[in-house]
Amino acid sequence: MEVILLQKVRNLGDLGDTVTVRPGYGRNFLMPRGIALPATKANLTVFEERRSELQAASQEREDRANARADQLRGKEYIIAMRASDEGKLFGSVGPQEISDAITQEGVEVNPKEVTLTEGTIRVVGEYTTLLQLHAEVEVEVTVIVAQKTDMGINMPPRRGADAAEEDATADELDGERVEDAGEPADETGTEADAPLEERAEEDDQS
Repeated sequence: MEVILLQKVRNLGDLGDTVTVRPGYGRNFLMPRGIALPATKANLTVFEERRSELQAASQEREDRANARADQLRGKEYIIAMRASDEGKLFGSVGPQEISDAITQEGVEVNPKEVTLTEGTIRVVGEYTTLLQLHAEVEVEVTVIVAQKTDMGINMPPRRGADAAEEDATADELDGERVEDAGEPADETGTEADAPLEERAEEDDQS
């Protein structure tokens, strides 16, 4: 079916575009949310009459999304879950849990705005989560899923900690190699290794 978009939709079109979508998507998602209208001649006329109003409303939504993105950018959110000693969760963390954690910190986020590129989280650890706040506005936040115990919360190793430890070990080993390189391979020197002065004295005595 053909619809007129009343706001920009990612990967679909801009405000005022007439696009073809699946009937179910148009009737069950776009139209009930006021995102699109059926592309009839009457609706085209109505849209042109309201174009300025709709453009202003669309810009306002984008501005609000940008304001939220500024509040969220670079933030970390901790979600404590029961988990086994191996770190496997007794449950899972999905868009609902993440949006709840962010909203509790003061910035309202809808579960539909949460994108988990690696799927539902089932193991403790540090994850990067993409928030699609608007067709033109997205921001990444860090979600740390920790183990919840009767004694408190066990935080998982931070991302990059192992790599930093390996680099430090490698630097230490390299330092040892440099020191070794300056030491003689064999403490028992040969005549060829003796200083020139000593060799000259030995020649005179002979």
